[in-house]
Amino acid sequence: MKTLLITGINGFLGSNLAKAFIGEYNIVGLEYSLENLFRLKDYNFKIYSTDQGIPEKLFSDQKVDIIIHTATIYGRKNEGLEVIANSNLFLPFELLDKAIDYQCSAFINTDTVLDRFVNEYSLTKRQFQEWLYFRRNDIKVINMKLEHFYGPEASVSNFISSMITRLKLNEPSIDLTLGEQQRDFVFIDDVVSAYRTVLKQINHLKDPYTDFQVSTQNPVTIRYLIETLKELTGSVSHLNFGAIPYRENELMHSDTDNSALIQLGWRPLYTIEEGLKVTSNNL
Repeated sequence: MKTLLITGINGFLGSNLAKAFIGEYNIVGLEYSLENLFRLKDYNFKIYSTDQGIPEKLFSDQKVDIIIHTATIYGRKNEGLEVIANSNLFLPFELLDKAIDYQCSAFINTDTVLDRFVNEYSLTKRQFQEWLYFRRNDIKVINMKLEHFYGPEASVSNFISSMITRLKLNEPSIDLTLGEQQRDFVFIDDVVSAYRTVLKQINHLKDPYTDFQVSTQNPVTIRYLIETLKELTGSVSHLNFGAIPYRENELMHSDTDNSALIQLGWRPLYTIEEGLKVTSNNL
C-alpha cells in the first residue's frame, strides 16, 4: 500500500481527502499545530507538526510516495503577509525540497484560479506554482486549480458557509457587492472525486507537469447564489446588493476548462442547487 502525505490534513479539503482514501493508501498528515484536530477526532492518522518547519523525521519514518498539498492560509483572519507567505510559499518550498530529496514519485498541489494580484493569498499561491513548474524535471507535478469549493464542515470563513450562517440568523441587512461576478462552485464530494481520478491515472500522466482545472463548467452569478441560499434557509434578511464595491482586480467571469479532467474519466455529480441544499441542511 502506497503512503499518501496530506498537508493541512485537519482542514476542510485535507480531512475529506484523508477520510475518503482510508483503505486505499497509508495516510499520514502535516499540520502546523497538533492541538484541536477536531475534524479527525475519530481517526488515528499519524500526523506531524510544521511549527518548526518540515520535519525530517516524517520522511525518515515514512516512505512517502505521493504528496497532496492542501495546506494554505487565505488571509481571511487578517493574518500578516509574513504568515501568509510562510504558509503558502516558504513551507511548501521546503516540503518540495524534501519530496525531491526523498524521491517521492509525485507532488499534487492545490492551486487557485484567482489572478495573482487579487490579494496576498493569490500572489503567494501563484509564486509557488511557478516554482513547481520550474522544478518539474525533479519530481512529477500535478497542479489542481480549484474553483470555489464548499460543503458541510467547511470553515465558518468559507463564503458559502458564512452566508448560510448569517441568513439563518436572519441578520436584518446583509451588505453585498452587486453580485454580477460569475463563479463556478464545486461541491466537496466532486472535488474529492477529482483528486481520486488523478491518483488512479497518475502513472499514465507522461508530462512532468500537468494542470487540471476542477470546475463544473456551469458558473452562476454571486447574486443568484445568495438569492438561492436565502430561499433555502427561509431567511428574512434584506440583501443589500451594491453596498460593497468590487475589489481591485475583481474576477468578473471565471473562465475555466475542465476538459483535461473529463478526459481522465471525472464527472461532477452535484448541481449548484443540490450542493447548496445539502450544505444548508447540514450547517
